Amino acid sequence: MLSLSLRERDRIAVLREIEEGLIAPCIGARKLGLSSRQFRRLRRAYERKADAAVIHGLRGHQSNRRLDDELRAKVLERAADPVFHDFGPTLLAEHLSKDPGIGPISAATLRNWMIAHGQWIVRQRKLHHRSRRQRKAAAGELVQMDTSIHNWFEGRSREEPVLVAMIDDATSTLFARFHESDSGYANRSVIAGYIERFGRMEALYVDRATHFQYQTRKREIAEEPPMSSQIKRALDSLDIQLISALSPQAKGRVERLFKTLQDRLLKEMRVAGISSIEAANRFLDESFIPFWNSRFTVEPQIKEDFHRSISEDMDLMEIFGEAHSRLIRADFTIRYDNVYYQLPKDLATASMPGTKLTVLRRLDERLAFRWGPKTLQLTELPGLPASPVKPAHPRKPQQPHSQKNHPWKRTNMLFAVKD
Repeated sequence: MLSLSLRERDRIAVLREIEEGLIAPCIGARKLGLSSRQFRRLRRAYERKADAAVIHGLRGHQSNRRLDDELRAKVLERAADPVFHDFGPTLLAEHLSKDPGIGPISAATLRNWMIAHGQWIVRQRKLHHRSRRQRKAAAGELVQMDTSIHNWFEGRSREEPVLVAMIDDATSTLFARFHESDSGYANRSVIAGYIERFGRMEALYVDRATHFQYQTRKREIAEEPPMSSQIKRALDSLDIQLISALSPQAKGRVERLFKTLQDRLLKEMRVAGISSIEAANRFLDESFIPFWNSRFTVEPQIKEDFHRSISEDMDLMEIFGEAHSRLIRADFTIRYDNVYYQLPKDLATASMPGTKLTVLRRLDERLAFRWGPKTLQLTELPGLPASPVKPAHPRKPQQPHSQKNHPWKRTNMLFAVKD
């Protein structure tokens, strides 16, 4: 049985008033907001079908655009494949649409089918109210950076990589790399790669990890300023501001990025069968990042790019390298990483012994040596001198336990006999 809407009941009431002669047809057409021709058509239908004339002819019928049941069964069977066990309807619809036997299918249609079939459960979300911070106006004003420690290979390899990602706050442009661990080297390498590709950003927004900023106790801050990390010194030399977030929600854009990547990127690598860091980084460069930047980036308010260029004297491999101090010995040598290095005679001065020399380990693992503003060329000496090995003293044979005829035992036995 079909139910009538309020609009349809109003039409029936007007048509009955005209039929009983209470109002003129022109007044009825005006009350219903219909033209005279449309109202005459409605009155003729009312004379033939009575109240059913106000009901649309397609009411209760299936849509002409409805997909057939065979296609629906085929799609739901594919959706039940174990390889798609944690795919959402949107991502699953993209993959199934590539199948020539299925063809294009919308995410909304697939979601409704999966809900009706019990393959997708709609969960109510809890309310967490926060105020939205507006995006920066131009690309390069602010870049957010963080690391995601996740089971990216899902047990397909012994490697357990982390994903270090950077996202532009104004456009959501993505740059990311997989590394073995969340180390200072990994973060310095990713920052250098971003600057080499896009240029120097104005500010970098990060968490309070120690490879960004050494943290000190409150009572120590009044005594002396906190020590600068390798990354902080490198960014200062490039005139890039380092901003430390006080909570994960403060850098919500990169946090939401990882939520999406842990869904999409993880499943795309599963489909591609990726199980090594080298292959994962190649997949990022060749496939995923171009897809992301074409699909999810937005247009900034200001078209001008605020990234700044890199001058020829900026060697990023050296700027983001590790700096270590070593003491120059009296024989004009230093020791670094269990290797001795010799200063040549033409570079040596009488004031060098006892002073500090800076060893720079570049990102490409090459070494550079500086004494003050001067860059020096040191010669690696053959291995460390062998430490003298003391001969082991021959171990004395262990004395056997005292025998029955030992003097003190004989004495005790004599005392026992006298008693």
